[in-house]
Amino acid sequence: MKVWHLISNRWNSAISEYALSTAKAARMLGADSLVTCLIDSPIEGRFKTSGFEVKPTESFGPGRYSRLAAIAKEFSPDVIFTYGGPETTSALFFKGRSRLIRFHGYKIDSSNAIQSTTRRLGHLHVDQVIVPSQAVGAGIRELINCPVDVVTLGIDISFFEFKDIARSERPELLIFGRLDPVKGHREFMQLFVRVLALSELHGSARPKLRIVGLPANLSMTHLLEHAKEIGLSSSDFEIQCDRISNVAELMSKVSLGVISSLGSEAICRVAQEFLLCGTPVVATEVGSLRDVFTCPEFGSIYGNYDNDGAAGIIFDQLLKSHGEQVQTRQSRALVAKTEFSLETMSQNLSLLLSAVSSDH
Repeated sequence: MKVWHLISNRWNSAISEYALSTAKAARMLGADSLVTCLIDSPIEGRFKTSGFEVKPTESFGPGRYSRLAAIAKEFSPDVIFTYGGPETTSALFFKGRSRLIRFHGYKIDSSNAIQSTTRRLGHLHVDQVIVPSQAVGAGIRELINCPVDVVTLGIDISFFEFKDIARSERPELLIFGRLDPVKGHREFMQLFVRVLALSELHGSARPKLRIVGLPANLSMTHLLEHAKEIGLSSSDFEIQCDRISNVAELMSKVSLGVISSLGSEAICRVAQEFLLCGTPVVATEVGSLRDVFTCPEFGSIYGNYDNDGAAGIIFDQLLKSHGEQVQTRQSRALVAKTEFSLETMSQNLSLLLSAVSSDH
């Protein structure tokens, strides 16, 4: 089977990650994959490093339709995967007899009549839609006529797996990812002050908050100033803005992963990475985050409680997870592997591709 992946995403985002994982999962099925992404985009290098043939383009606009059509004619794909609007629209002009599968990595508001009509028209040539979660799929099913199926992101467990590393004496919480207001760092720091108060009240070991990520729309200086404003001592938190060489070791070492996002989180990659490393997670309830918690041992949602209630949930989960045995973490990582690995994604894609083929 020949599979052509078209991706217009300009950033190394979760959607780009999903596209790369889809290509890897299809390769596990024996597919011959070709990738067309934006030239010099971050994902171009990652596809090449992963061993995929890449034929980039300057854009997916009308001025490039002839080039894209030429690639389609030469490669003659059985299936075309698209990951954004521009490439989905362009595929109308060179799809031919190929099956077109459109990935949607974000929720869609179906209440806007004009946008709803536009979405329906834009999917008339689409054979199948895939989404990363039930939460994303719910709104899309109301808008379009083609089948919509959930294919959860698959993560390479050769990079994210449990590491048997001793945890520190102090219970540690980790927020991992870019420094951006939408990720909720400042809001969680305020909750963490309440968690510290609970540890003092109960006479338990004093927790520590670690924040690791590269600055995006928020700087380390802003976070340090915020910590000072809310009375958070520098001995109780640490901010690291370097690239981490072995993220799995970092995630395995901490007591608890934190997803404090205020928006987005349709794909939930970081939450899945924590779980594959055996580390439980506490999270807000935005996007698809609730869909991640398929098992009680994966952690807790705190986002639908007031500040005191949220702090209590985080504190209880932290105490429980800090005292976990190695076997408990290994077991969690194995369960997460059945949900979030590339192998599982490949199996789901196999069922999907078989269904699409039978419809033609």
